[in-house]
Amino acid sequence: MARLLNGADDGVLFAEDGWSLDVIGDDPAREGWAATILALSNGALGVRGAIEERAQASTFLAHAYEQAEIHYHEKLKGFATRSDSRVPVVEALGLEVRLDGEAIDFTRLRSATRRTLDLRAGMLRRETRWSFPDGRLLRIRSERIVPLDGSTLLLRRFQAEIDGEGAVTLHPRLAPAPSGAAQSDDPRIGVNLASRGFATEQASDEQIVERLPGSGIGVAAVQRTREDAGWLLVATGYAAGHDASETLAADAGALAGTALSDGFEAAAAAQRALLDKFWAAADLTIAGEPRLAATLRANLFHLFASAGRDGRSSAAAKGLTGEGYEGHYFWDTEVFMLPVLSVLAPEIARAMLVYRAGTLDAAFANARALDHKQGALYAWRTIEGRECSAHYPSGSAQYHINSAIAFAIGAYVDATGDEGFLVEHGMRMLVETARIWLALGDWAEGRFHLRGVTGPDEYTALVDDNWYTNRMAQKHLRLAVSAAERVAGIDPEAWGWLAAEMQLTPAELAEFARTADAMHLPFDAARDLDAQDASFLDKPRWDVAGTPASEFPLLLHYHPMTLYRHQVSKQADIVLAMVLGGEDVSLERKRRVFDHYEPITTHDSTLSASTFAILANEVGHETQALKFFAETSLVDIDDRHGNTGHGVHMAALAGSWLALVWGFAGFRPHGPQLRFRPTRPADWQGYAFGLSWRGTLVRVEVTGEQVTYRTVSGPDIVIGHHDTEIRLAAGESWTGALAA
Repeated sequence: MARLLNGADDGVLFAEDGWSLDVIGDDPAREGWAATILALSNGALGVRGAIEERAQASTFLAHAYEQAEIHYHEKLKGFATRSDSRVPVVEALGLEVRLDGEAIDFTRLRSATRRTLDLRAGMLRRETRWSFPDGRLLRIRSERIVPLDGSTLLLRRFQAEIDGEGAVTLHPRLAPAPSGAAQSDDPRIGVNLASRGFATEQASDEQIVERLPGSGIGVAAVQRTREDAGWLLVATGYAAGHDASETLAADAGALAGTALSDGFEAAAAAQRALLDKFWAAADLTIAGEPRLAATLRANLFHLFASAGRDGRSSAAAKGLTGEGYEGHYFWDTEVFMLPVLSVLAPEIARAMLVYRAGTLDAAFANARALDHKQGALYAWRTIEGRECSAHYPSGSAQYHINSAIAFAIGAYVDATGDEGFLVEHGMRMLVETARIWLALGDWAEGRFHLRGVTGPDEYTALVDDNWYTNRMAQKHLRLAVSAAERVAGIDPEAWGWLAAEMQLTPAELAEFARTADAMHLPFDAARDLDAQDASFLDKPRWDVAGTPASEFPLLLHYHPMTLYRHQVSKQADIVLAMVLGGEDVSLERKRRVFDHYEPITTHDSTLSASTFAILANEVGHETQALKFFAETSLVDIDDRHGNTGHGVHMAALAGSWLALVWGFAGFRPHGPQLRFRPTRPADWQGYAFGLSWRGTLVRVEVTGEQVTYRTVSGPDIVIGHHDTEIRLAAGESWTGALAA
C-alpha cells in the first residue's frame, strides 16, 4: 500500500517499497512544484516533469546560457560587468493529439493524471485520462528517460487509446524556446535580459536551431520518431556551442538517430544498470520512518542526476530542474553537495572539481579586479567563471568561496585517495586561492585579521573577523601546506615543476603556516561565547519569534541595512563553522554557540536546517536535531519554502544526507580515516546507509543500541568507532555497542 505525503487529493504518494513517488492530479496552482520534483536530469540536460499536452519552459542545457551587461546607475571600479543566465531552450515536450484529424483543445477537457518517478529505473511514467463532454475517455500513456551517461538526449514513448468512436494520432513537435523568467522583486528568480532569450535560425516541427545574441551560444534540437511495438518512440537530440547552425543540427540529429535506432528498451536497461551501481553505495533506510527514508532517496536521486559530469560544468543551486538563481554555481556546491558525491559518486565529484580548475584563470582576473596583486579569488556566483554578482556586500565580499573549494578538494582526496588530482589540478588551486588570504588580511598585536568580509549569513555583511571565514581560511592555509608536503613526498619530480610554475618557495609555505597559527577567532570572554564576528554580539537582537510569519523571508520585507544592524542570521554561519571546523572546540562551547545563535536564526535559506540538525545532535539536543532533519529532508517534497517551483534546492537535498550521516552517525570529514560516533534518536528503531571510502564499499547499520560496520567490496579498511579502530577485509563485519 502506498504512503500518502502532504495529505491532499492532489498529493505525493511513495510506493510501499520507497522506490518510486507519484504525483496525482495536475492542479495548475501546484504544477510548478510537481514539474520540479518529477524532473529528470543528467548534468548536461534537464527536463521538468511537465505534462506533454501543455508543457512550457521545461528544458535546460548546462552549456546554454545568455550573457548580458549588468546595468548600474552608479558603477564603481571592480563591480561585476556581465552576468551569465541559464535560460530555457527549445521545447521538446510539445505533443499535439488529433482526433479524426482535428487537434484536440485540452483546455476544454477534464483530466485525471498520475505521474510516477521511478528512482531505480531513472524513468518518469505518466498516464492521463482526458474526459470529453460526450462521455468519451482518452487515455495517454508515456515513459521518459534522460540518460544518466550525460548525453544531451531525451527519449520518450507514447501510447494513446480512446473509449468510443474516433481515430487518435499523436504528433510530437518541437517549439522555439520560451522567454526566461523576468526579473522580479524576488532576487532568487528572474533576470533582466535585453534579448529575452533565443533568436531562431531554423525552425520546423522536427528541427530547430536558435542562438543567444549575448553569449553567441547556439542550440540545435532534432527530433526523430518511429513506431515500436505498439508505442510511438520519440528521440530528441540537443547540441549546444558556438559552432555553425549546420554543425549543431548535424550533431543533434546524429544523437537522436542513434537513440532511435537503439530503441527505448536498450536505453532503459543502461539507465537501470547505472542506477544499480549508484544505489549499491547510496541506498539507505530509517526503520520506522519510511516517509523520511523514501524522501532521502528522492533527494539523492536529484543530486546525482543534476550534477555535472563532463568537467566543464558543476551543480547549480537548482540543478537543471528550474530557472532559480539563473543556473549559477555557488559555494554550496562544494560545501554541501561535493562531500556527498565524493563518497557516493566520486567520479562525478572529481569532474565538478575539474570544472573549478578550468575557471582558475577567471579567478585570477577576479582577484585583480578587487585589487589583489597575487592569488586567485573564485566568483561568488557564476556559470562561465566570471563574477556575476551585482551586489558585492552579499556577493564578492564572500571570500569564503575560496575555502569552500579548498574544503571540497580535501574532502574528495581524503575520501578517494586520488593524489593524482592533487598533482594535476588540486595543488595549484589550493596554493593560488590560499594566497588571497595573505593579500586580504593584516597583522595586529600578533594576530592575523580578515576585514571587510561577509560570511555565510547574508543578513550580516562587510564585517571584520567573521568566525566562519577566519576558521575556514585557517584550515585552507594548513591544507595547502600539508598537501604540498604530500605531493613532494609521493612525486618529488612533479612537485619540483609545480612549485617552479607557481613560484612557490618554502618560505611562502612557512608563512602560510604562521598565518594559520595566528588567525584571530573572535571570542567574547564576558559572555563566554564565540562571536560570529568582531561586532555581531554588540548589536541589538532581532525578535525572530515575535516577527509575523508574513514577514519571512526577511530579505523580501526589509532593507538589507536594517538587517545588518541587528543580531539576526539568515542561515547557519558560526554554527556551520562548528560543524566544518569545530574539531578543536569543546562540546560545551559548541552547545553555547547553538543555544545563542539558534533563536536569532531565521533559516530563510534552505542551507541552514541541515547544519543545525548536525550540531543539535552533537550537543545533545535530539528534539531539535529531528526537527531540522525533517526540515531539510522535506524542503521540496513538502515545498516548505514555497518556491520549489523554481527548481529543487540542491544543497538542502544533499544536506538531508549530511544530517543523517554527519549528524546521527557522527561522521566528519577531518582526514583520511573513516570514523563515526553514531547515535540513535529515541523515536527511531534504527537506520542504515552506505558509502564508498577509498575504493571500499561500506555499509553502516544501527539497530537498537548496536551498530554494525560491514565491508561489501574493495580493499581492507580501518574504520574508527568513537576512539576504537576496527580493521575489516571485504565481506567482514563488526558489531558493537552504539555508545563508546
